[in-house]
Amino acid sequence: MLKHFKNLGRAARSLKGAMVALGTVAGLLPGAAIADQSAVILLYHRFGEDDIPSTNIRIEQLEGQIEQLKAGGYSFLSLGEIVRRLKAREDLPSRTITITVDDAYKSIATNGWPRLRATGIPMTLFVSTEPVDSGSSNYMSWDDVRRLKAEGVEIGHHTATHLHMPHAGLDAAMADVKTASARFEAELGSVPELFAYPYGEYDLPTRNAIEAAGFKAAFAQVSGAAGQMDDPYSLPRFPVNEHYGDLPRFKLISQAIALPISDIAPLDPVVDEAHNPPLFGFTVDDGVKGLAALTCYPSHIGAPANLIRLDETRFEVRFDKPFPKGRNRINCTMPAGKGRWYWYGKFFLVPGGVLD
Repeated sequence: MLKHFKNLGRAARSLKGAMVALGTVAGLLPGAAIADQSAVILLYHRFGEDDIPSTNIRIEQLEGQIEQLKAGGYSFLSLGEIVRRLKAREDLPSRTITITVDDAYKSIATNGWPRLRATGIPMTLFVSTEPVDSGSSNYMSWDDVRRLKAEGVEIGHHTATHLHMPHAGLDAAMADVKTASARFEAELGSVPELFAYPYGEYDLPTRNAIEAAGFKAAFAQVSGAAGQMDDPYSLPRFPVNEHYGDLPRFKLISQAIALPISDIAPLDPVVDEAHNPPLFGFTVDDGVKGLAALTCYPSHIGAPANLIRLDETRFEVRFDKPFPKGRNRINCTMPAGKGRWYWYGKFFLVPGGVLD
């Protein structure tokens, strides 16, 4: 996987930046299409908390990323508008991107949002209500949340206790969601319409319950661009932290295009012992060319998976080594032309892993 990222990074570094102003668009590279059918959603947690690198972005990294976004030909839309267009199958401006942040840490209000706001980059904050209620100095207060909302930050739902939803069981998980909804209603006057799974973890019953609860969309934590053909209740977000925050990788992921696929099997990301490793398959839209270059990388194997092409557009991913317990992922990528890459990520959860 690391070797593949380095190869992609070299491809990304070969791009030449050029800008043409266009409404909400920061600029378009020469020859680029003026519309996309997908968007990139970035996921952050902490800003300038350098003692927690796994969920932090250093300030100098963030400022470099903001400069890249300002100069690199991107379009900025709110997460809610991106969801609306994806569900309606409406095209988006070329290189549409937005920022999401989970957990309501204080450094978001003090270090992250002021820098994004100054450059007009939209942000969605997914709040877990119990830590905000706790009064901890590490977290925002409700006054902080209300201030950010008044300044244009979109507020999302992230449960009450930030629990592991599949491990807790459906009844307990949805009771936790209901508790948080009551706190949002009391403190903000309404319940957020967008939901992010804590730790990016979900199973099919949880996904279905979130839809039934009336949320407009829900978000995982797996690399990939969000496309019109994607399930709106398991949309991907690219995690960004100190380890995966260098500018070559940032440029690469920020220009990703959703690989348009359907007929994904299995639908439930939870893998039981009898079906580990799972038989994973999908069908690529017949408008995508160059499928011979498609490559899939499981997180638990340091090499590409065995990708079997059953017909012109149907693929199955095979590997002999089972997933370890806990969270696992598969990333499937291929060149999309003009220096951009198609990118699809799939999350798998094997019960019994260490909870963190």
